[in-house]
Amino acid sequence: MVKTFGWILAGLLLLALGLAVHVMGRTRPSRDCTSSVVIARGPHGQPVECVCVDGVIATCFNPGP
Repeated sequence: MVKTFGWILAGLLLLALGLAVHVMGRTRPSRDCTSSVVIARGPHGQPVECVCVDGVIATCFNPGP
C-alpha cells in the first residue's frame, strides 16, 4: 500500500514538474523594441499594440482609435 502511494506521488510530482517547465517556457516571441510602440500578433493571431520600455515589451493591448 505504501509502495503504491509512493509511485503515485512520484508520478504526480513528475507531472507537476513537467507542467511547470511547460508553462514557464511559454514566453511571448521577442520583438524588436526599436521604438516605443510596436505592432505584434496576439495569442490568437490578432494584431495588438505593445509599449516598449527600455527595449523590452512592457504591456500589450488591443489597438483602438
